[in-house]
Amino acid sequence: MAIEAVIFDWAGTVIDYGSRAPLLAFKRTFADYGVAVPEAAIRQDMGLDKLTHINKLLADPAVADHFATQYHHAPDAALAAELFARFKATLLKILPETAALKPGMSELIAFLTANHIPYGTTSGYDADMLATLLPLVQAHGYAPQVNITSEQTQGVGRPEPAMNQLAMQRLGVHDPARVLIVGDTVNDVLAAQNAGANAVGIIEGANLLALSASDWAALAEDQRQALRQKVRSTYANAGADVIVNSAYDLLELIKRECDLEAV
Repeated sequence: MAIEAVIFDWAGTVIDYGSRAPLLAFKRTFADYGVAVPEAAIRQDMGLDKLTHINKLLADPAVADHFATQYHHAPDAALAAELFARFKATLLKILPETAALKPGMSELIAFLTANHIPYGTTSGYDADMLATLLPLVQAHGYAPQVNITSEQTQGVGRPEPAMNQLAMQRLGVHDPARVLIVGDTVNDVLAAQNAGANAVGIIEGANLLALSASDWAALAEDQRQALRQKVRSTYANAGADVIVNSAYDLLELIKRECDLEAV
C-alpha cells in the first residue's frame, strides 16, 4: 500500500509517555473544588476535546452530587466553562514538562520526512495548548504540516471524523484508505474509522496502558505482556485496523507497506 499520509494524536501517542499532562490537569482542577475524580474515570474519555471531557466528568452522578451539595446548584454550562479555564491554565504549566517525544518517534519522523510522506496531527487540545507544544517538539525534529483542533471544525471533535477529514484535505490526501491515523485511545480509533482511514492503536506509553515510563520499566516482562494483551484487546474490540507496541514497530510496518528502506 502506498501510504499517502500519517495523522497522529498528541499526548500518549507522539509525546507524553502515559498521557500524564491532561490526567494531572484534570485531577488538580477538580481537586481545587474538593472532588477526587478517579484516574480511570478521567482516562475513559481521553481523546475528546477538553470542554466536552469536562462535561462528561460533570455528568458523573458522584461529581454532580458534590457540586449540587457544595455549591447548591447542579453543574451547568457556566461551571463547565469555569472548570475549563482553570484546567487550561493548569495544563499550560504542565505541558513543557511532558513534551518529550516517545521512544521511536524521532526515527519514525525522520523516515517519513526522508521519504516525503506528509504527516499532521489532530488533538483534543486547543490552539493555545498546541502553541505551547509546537516549539518544544519542533526543536527535536517533529514538525507536522497541519495541526487540527476542534476549533477549526466548528467544535466537532472525536469520535466524529471532522478533524481527520480536514487534516487529510489539507495534506492533499486523495484516498483515506491510504492514510494511517495513529492514536492511544478508543476515541482515536473511532474517529479514524469514521473518516474511512486505517486506525492504528499504539500500546506502550498510551492512555489505555495508563502507566508512566518509570512504572512500565519497573514491571517484569510477564506483567508487561499481560498488559499489552489487555490494551490490544481493547483496541481490537474498538475496531482498530493495526495495533503496534511502539513507534519502532510502526516504523517497520510503514517500511514494509511502502516497500522502502530507511534513507
